[in-house]
Amino acid sequence: MILFCIVVSNLVVFIIYKVCRHGSINDWASKALIQFKANVYIRAYMLIYFDATFFSLMKIMEDNNTTATRKALLLLSYVLFIVSIILPVVLIALILRRFEILKIKEAKQSFNTLLLKIDKAGKWRILNPAYFFGRRLLTAILLTLPIHNTFIFLQYVFILMSSHAYILYMVACKPFQTAGINSYVLANETFYSALIIAIFIFSDATPERNIKFGAGVALIISLILLILANILTNLIYMIRGRDKLKQAIKESKLKRAEKEALERAEEEERKLKKKKEEEEFTKLHDETQNLSSVDQSSATHGNTTVDQLNTKSNKKKRKSKTKGNDDNVAESGVGGVHDSDFQPQSKKRKSGKDKNRQDDLAEGTVGGDGEKPEGKRRKKSKKTDPVTTNTGAAGTEFGTQAPTTTKDFL
Repeated sequence: MILFCIVVSNLVVFIIYKVCRHGSINDWASKALIQFKANVYIRAYMLIYFDATFFSLMKIMEDNNTTATRKALLLLSYVLFIVSIILPVVLIALILRRFEILKIKEAKQSFNTLLLKIDKAGKWRILNPAYFFGRRLLTAILLTLPIHNTFIFLQYVFILMSSHAYILYMVACKPFQTAGINSYVLANETFYSALIIAIFIFSDATPERNIKFGAGVALIISLILLILANILTNLIYMIRGRDKLKQAIKESKLKRAEKEALERAEEEERKLKKKKEEEEFTKLHDETQNLSSVDQSSATHGNTTVDQLNTKSNKKKRKSKTKGNDDNVAESGVGGVHDSDFQPQSKKRKSGKDKNRQDDLAEGTVGGDGEKPEGKRRKKSKKTDPVTTNTGAAGTEFGTQAPTTTKDFL
C-alpha cells in the first residue's frame, strides 16, 4: 500500500512538472522530482525493512509449501531476503565511495535521506545507516528461531547488547549535527534498553511476585519516558522553526570543526613529542653502548699492559735469581765444596801428596829430625791446595788428616 501511494505521488508530480513549464509550481515540481529519484523510495524501504525481512524469513522457515500460491510466496520471500542483504551493502558502499563529496549538497541530494541530520565530517559518523540495517537484519533472524531451539537465549542477549553498543557509539562519535539531536537519540536508546531489561525481568527472569511488580513499574516508566522524549523533541523543533534549526546546525559545525582542529593539533604534538623522546632514548642507548664498549676496550688494554709488565718483571726476576744462584755456586759451592773439587786438579794434588810422602820416607830420621821438612811440606801443600784447612789438620777430598811426622812411620 505504501509503495503504491509513493508511485502514484511520483506520477502526479511528474505530470505537474511537464504541464507547468514556468513559475514557482515548476520549481517546486523539479525539486520534488529530485527527491523521488531515490530519497523517497529509500526512506520507504527503511520503514518496511524490518517487517519485510522478518516475514520473508518466517515464510522460508515454514514447511507447508504444497500449493502453487505458497510456492510463489516462498520464491518471493527468498527474493526479499536476498534484497535485504544486498541492497543495504550497496547503499553503504555508495556512501563511502562518495565520502569526499558529501559536503556538497548537490552531490548527495539523491540519497541524503540515509544521512539525515548526520554530520558528514567523519567516516565513523556516516556508518550510522549501516548500524540501522545490520541491527534490524540480525534481530529479524534471531526472532525467527523456534521456541525449542537451544540458541533461543540469543534473542534477548543480542537485542540488549546491540542497544548498549549503540549507546556507546553515540557517546563516542556523536554522529548527528547538533547536540540536541544527539541527546534526543541517546535518550531514546537508553529508555529502549531499560524497557528491554524490564520486559525480561517481568516475563521469565524470576517467579517472585515482588520483583515482577518492580519490573512492571520500570517497564511502564520506561515506555512513558520513551514516548515523552519523542513528543517533546518534535514539539521543540516545530516551535523553533526551520531557520533556527539551520543556524544551530551551522554553529554546531563551527564549534565541532574548531574542537577537532585543536584535537588534531594536540595529537600531532603528542606524536612529535613521543617521536622525539624515542629518538633521544635511542641516541642515549647508543651512546651508552659506545661508552661501555670503549670502557671495556680500555680495561682490556690496561689489563693486557699490566700482564705484560708483570710477565717481563717475572722474567727479569727469574733471570736475576738464576744468575745469583750460579754466582753462589761458583763462589762458595754447596756445603763448602768448590767447583775446583770436581776438576782434574784433584789428581795432580793426589800425585803431589804421594810424592811428598815418598820424600818424607826418604828424608825422615828418627829422633825428631823430620819436623823441619814437615813444616816445609805443609807450606808447600798450603800453596798448592786451595781447600781451607782447620788448625792442626789438613783438609783433603778424603776428609781431615792429621799432619804426617816421622813418628807415624816408626
